[in-house]
Amino acid sequence: MKRSKRSSRRGRRRIPPDRRVQLLAAFERSDLSAAAFARKHGIGYSTFCGWRQRRPEPDPAPGFVQVELSEVAAPIELVVEVGAHARLRITSVSQMELAATLLQRINASKPC
Repeated sequence: MKRSKRSSRRGRRRIPPDRRVQLLAAFERSDLSAAAFARKHGIGYSTFCGWRQRRPEPDPAPGFVQVELSEVAAPIELVVEVGAHARLRITSVSQMELAATLLQRINASKPC
């Protein structure tokens, strides 16, 4: 009795689950269609579609997350005038280090 190509399992290989996960991740990063990706990797298109349908859904991102803030710092504004033509305005604590560096360089360039 002669077997048709479709019913024959010869030539098919079972792809381990961890390899499937890798291939699905590679597909998500690629810009290929599912058919093109399956063809490129030698996977039957319907098999590849089955993998995609059976993969677990990722945990949804939370819609609302409660955040507790530490003590809110008072607004800061510091204006430093250097000579007649330079003014430095600091409006955030995060700018303090940059301002200190700038003032050190300005003072270092002036003769005593």
